[in-house]
Amino acid sequence: MAVNDSHLSDKKHYGIEGNVPSVRESVFSLLDKNPLLKPKSLCKLLGLEYRYYRNYVTKLRFKWRTLPKTERGSKCLSVHGWRGWCFVPSGVTRSLAMEQGWLRTKARNRWLLWKDRLGRLQWFETDRVNLYVRKPASLGRAYQLVCNGFSYTGLITDIKVLEGVLKSVKFKGAHYVFDAKEALPQLTIDLFRKSNGVVIKVGDRSHPTSVEVIAMYPDWAERNERLLTNLLESVANSKPLPLKNGEYIR
Repeated sequence: MAVNDSHLSDKKHYGIEGNVPSVRESVFSLLDKNPLLKPKSLCKLLGLEYRYYRNYVTKLRFKWRTLPKTERGSKCLSVHGWRGWCFVPSGVTRSLAMEQGWLRTKARNRWLLWKDRLGRLQWFETDRVNLYVRKPASLGRAYQLVCNGFSYTGLITDIKVLEGVLKSVKFKGAHYVFDAKEALPQLTIDLFRKSNGVVIKVGDRSHPTSVEVIAMYPDWAERNERLLTNLLESVANSKPLPLKNGEYIR
């Protein structure tokens, strides 16, 4: 049974006097506190007869879910486990780093470790630095982490060199968690792990009420990008070869 707006403004039920909120405002307020409330529960909390008001309350609930500010997806998204990498110039002194808070590890490839509240850095002898940013993760926090490890410690003092390091920061992967606010069945989809580096987990033990999308930049794609970059640099830096007729080629 439909409910007309004129009846909904009746002072007997909602009151104009005393600033009593309308049904729409009351339903939206309850849903803001608990998005899982169903029409029957909403009617019970508001003291409304479910048989008469269920259609209207159902429409209000649908309208609330489609509002931009309450739309599911972006609102319930959290990002953690952000990973990336960058490169530092070969002239940056590793021995000085251990005097400025970097830690020597027992790894065979002798990488150095930097840890602070934003995350950690792994500095390899190849001048590559792996980044791990704690949640709430973002590219800005990744930049700050690099600055903490290299600029504020005095390892890199030239601002132009630091800018070059920050420009080299690349995304490796992250975990995107979408909270559904209710228990979900356990399911793992790793069909696209090798091809696209994407794994989808539903109802995982660490996030039983969430859908978790693990996106990782595939190793093969990273290797191809590095090979292409090295090839382009070698071509750009190569000297032209003279020909007998006086013309030059690269």
